[in-house]
Amino acid sequence: MWLEGTSEKYFSINNGKGTVAFVEADKLVGIDTTFGRFERLSDAGKQSLGTLIFEYASTPIAEREESKKYHIKCPITGEYLSKNLYKKNKLEWGNRDISTNYSVFNRAEIDAFEFDHAQLIEEEVPNNER
Repeated sequence: MWLEGTSEKYFSINNGKGTVAFVEADKLVGIDTTFGRFERLSDAGKQSLGTLIFEYASTPIAEREESKKYHIKCPITGEYLSKNLYKKNKLEWGNRDISTNYSVFNRAEIDAFEFDHAQLIEEEVPNNER
């Protein structure tokens, strides 16, 4: 799962098959789920996601911090890791100079990579580009 999109109003969480949940950015305990997709999660997945979104949504708005985001760069080729626009579970490499599709990843997404990523370069994304 990853943070799919943000706006001034909400954060949406995607599980690779579509949006599963929303958390309102400017409202205390503002939570919503896409019932069908949330219902299809495993019991452990429901519990983990439910706990996470409730914990964040219960945090006073003034104390919420935006998580750091990173571009992931290959030190050998100089290409950047991107989420495929058409296949949500697929990651691919591309040249940032010719593509506007390079992705940002938060720490949880990076830690969840199922491949060795210790050698990759994490470039922090400035706040105004998140």
